Amino acid sequence: MTKRLLILLILVCLLPVGVAYGEDGITTRLKDFVSEVYHDYAAESFAEVYGVMYPTIRDVVTEEDYVSFQEGHFTKLRLQLTDIEVGDVRETPRLPRTLRPFVQDQGNVQTYGVEISYNAQFVRAGRHKQSISKTVYVALLDSGTAEELYLLWDPNSMQEEETGT
Repeated sequence: MTKRLLILLILVCLLPVGVAYGEDGITTRLKDFVSEVYHDYAAESFAEVYGVMYPTIRDVVTEEDYVSFQEGHFTKLRLQLTDIEVGDVRETPRLPRTLRPFVQDQGNVQTYGVEISYNAQFVRAGRHKQSISKTVYVALLDSGTAEELYLLWDPNSMQEEETGT
């Protein structure tokens, strides 16, 4: 009886370690994912960035349109991103209004907010350098056989850029 109690006590003590380890695992995956996305973006590898967009976003914007938009954006501004750093991860953040329709009514999706900061150098009426800090939204889609991470990106930003709003 004492051995069973001791084993049970050890298992109960190890349970929180396992849960914490699992959370650290997803946090690490999310940070690595966002870091890779932003390094691809900085390297102007726009097709790779498009490839990790959430499926309902890819239904709205074609790869050709996304790549063309980003290439034009980078060229026009002579944009360069440096010093990319990924920060804290928040589970189930309040998504911006423009992103909610892309993931609503999909029960097998968990959303995360990942803080990121970087320096942006660009030309707009002179050369500028700006430090940017923002939240990047990521969706974890559980298909039952695999868990995939996807970038949540607002395609409205393409229209805003074109119209200057």
